[in-house]
Amino acid sequence: MKKFILFALLLLVGISIQGAPKRKMINISVEPNEAAIYVNNSFLANGSGEFVRPKSGKMAVIRIECNGYKTINTKFYGDDKRSAISFTLQQDGYYRMSAYSGIVNKFFTVDIDPQYYTVSEDGKVDIKEAWKLLHQILLNYFDEIAMTDIYGGYVQTPWQYKTFQMSEMQMRNRVTIRDISTPERAALQIKISSEVAAASAALHGEFEEIDRIAKEYEPLIEELQTRIGKVRSL
Repeated sequence: MKKFILFALLLLVGISIQGAPKRKMINISVEPNEAAIYVNNSFLANGSGEFVRPKSGKMAVIRIECNGYKTINTKFYGDDKRSAISFTLQQDGYYRMSAYSGIVNKFFTVDIDPQYYTVSEDGKVDIKEAWKLLHQILLNYFDEIAMTDIYGGYVQTPWQYKTFQMSEMQMRNRVTIRDISTPERAALQIKISSEVAAASAALHGEFEEIDRIAKEYEPLIEELQTRIGKVRSL
């Protein structure tokens, strides 16, 4: 009798388990396949994976991130009838229209070509011709010069701001040049500042230095390094 009762209980438990509703899984896939998928702030997978369907009336919060692309933030509700969802990330214009640079936000030194300076008998270095060329180069990229003091050996452009399509990022760039010439060496120190901020932060001037520069300024770097003379590290 005891064996029969035990068998009946096990049978009822088995029927109860089999009859319990199963939580279905939702398949998720993303392009590009290196994109990271997060569900409810927990990492799920790169490219594709699956998560448990939320209960009716509940939802799962989905975030998809990948360098060079706009982040997707969305929700999946338990009453949604779909068993699979897919997303394609859009390229962020900021990454597409800017490039990495290891030279921005630090001074580099350019030895001035002898054709652009003279040294008087008393050892005074005159780089007037170099300053002329520098101004010509800068005005090809900037609308104006914010500050120029030839006798003090200092030139600086204003900040130039750039926004990007399909991006919330804003970048600003400027150039600072100072004369460090001595009778033994005619040279300039040049710094190309590059800073970035999200649209909301940019309104308050909350920019941060970044190791990228708008692609349109890449030729400027080369011109400043090669047209004036030879570049050297500090």
